[in-house]
Amino acid sequence: MISARRRVAVALGTLAVLAAAWPIAAGAAATDQPDERAAANLVRKSDRAAERYDYRGAAGVTWTASGGLHHTQVLVSDESGAIEIVAPDGGTVIDAGGRAYLRNAFGWTGVVAEPALRSIPDPAHHWTLATGPPRRVAGRAATVVVASRADGSPALRLSVDDQTGLVLAREVLDPRGRVERSVRFVRIDIGPSATVAVTAPPGVRNQSAVAISSIPDGYHTPRMPDGYELVARSRHDNGVMFFYSDGLFSASVFEQRGELDRSALAADGSDLQKGRTAVHVSPEPSGDAAVWDRDGIVYTAVTDAPHDAFSTMLDSLAADDRSAPQSIVDFVLGPFSWG
Repeated sequence: MISARRRVAVALGTLAVLAAAWPIAAGAAATDQPDERAAANLVRKSDRAAERYDYRGAAGVTWTASGGLHHTQVLVSDESGAIEIVAPDGGTVIDAGGRAYLRNAFGWTGVVAEPALRSIPDPAHHWTLATGPPRRVAGRAATVVVASRADGSPALRLSVDDQTGLVLAREVLDPRGRVERSVRFVRIDIGPSATVAVTAPPGVRNQSAVAISSIPDGYHTPRMPDGYELVARSRHDNGVMFFYSDGLFSASVFEQRGELDRSALAADGSDLQKGRTAVHVSPEPSGDAAVWDRDGIVYTAVTDAPHDAFSTMLDSLAADDRSAPQSIVDFVLGPFSWG
């Protein structure tokens, strides 16, 4: 059974994606197109910027959920790559020294520390990168980088600060160009005068997940759509975690044995049918979360990808009707063959 506490942790955990939204991990693909090369270089520059510059400011957060667009504002501080995000209700995320912590009405909780990721895929392998018209964000000049789908529709728009390379705005777009989620600084101070100490809460401990090279008995091998690569997998006390990336967006899949307690699910979520599987999807400020169960396993998937990309993921993950022999073939020949 997945508990209400686990569901709350998932919802708050998606807020931590905000911390990862600023440094976009990527390398630049070789290309003869000057504009694509310039866009890829900006993405690479933004990856390094968060480690080089301290800053503090306020960011507006917008997301699509039941009832339309929702808005809030968070306070963001960065000290040498350690990030603190504070929501209006006092909910806080701290990511410091490779450890993450969440504070809600019940106090501080240490997030399970995951093993180091493999190298993140080059986004140019899956997305077409280009620069867009310049803009000003929080009073600063920025260059826009657009990542487009295969059909040419934009999926992600980044506003990269011209002076520092910091990402000042990150907008996830649907196939019609409408904003599904965005994080955008409304004010920001950069440099030594903006430094605010970001430290882990005292007395709060993190458990550490254990990196694994094979899937434990009783669990299933997740299958992801083309473009996503497995960059980490780990064993937790109560399950296993798989982390995927396509260079710009990420997705994690957590599996635990049991049956899904649907009374603990978000009331504002929606139910989808994927093959023979009923999936409950909940839009969160920085991504989407989905839960379902099948064959004695409860699955939780969280991603910051666009809704259409997440739907495609769920087609692979939740509607997976492969036989056990086919799963074994995928294990040997698929992305889990690395050790």
